[in-house]
Amino acid sequence: MADDSTGGEQIMKSALEIALEKTSHIEAKDDPKQLSDDEKQKVRDINKEFDSKIAELEIEFSRRIRELAEQHGEQTLKQHLPHFDQELRNARDAINAERQAALKDFLESIGKA
Repeated sequence: MADDSTGGEQIMKSALEIALEKTSHIEAKDDPKQLSDDEKQKVRDINKEFDSKIAELEIEFSRRIRELAEQHGEQTLKQHLPHFDQELRNARDAINAERQAALKDFLESIGKA
C-alpha cells in the first residue's frame, strides 16, 4: 500500500500504476519492422488499389440491382436481394483476401513481414 500525500491515508495502487512504475526506466527503441515513408506510401497505394476494386464492384452491383428492379419490379427485387447481398459479401471478401496477400507479399519482399 502507498501513503497518500494528502492526509496520510493509505491507498492501494492499481496494477497499471505498479506496471508503469516498474517499466518507467525502459526507453522506447526503433522498431526494426517500422516502415519508412516510401514503404508506408506503397502500403497506401496497395490499399487504394483494392479500395478502388471494391468501389467498382459496388457500382456494378448497384447497376444490376437497378436493372432488376426496372425490368422485373420491386417484388422480384426483394426476392433476389439476399442473393445479391451474399454475392457482394463474397466478392468483397475475395478482394480483401487479395489485398492481404498483396500486403503480405510486399512486406515479405522488404523483410518486414
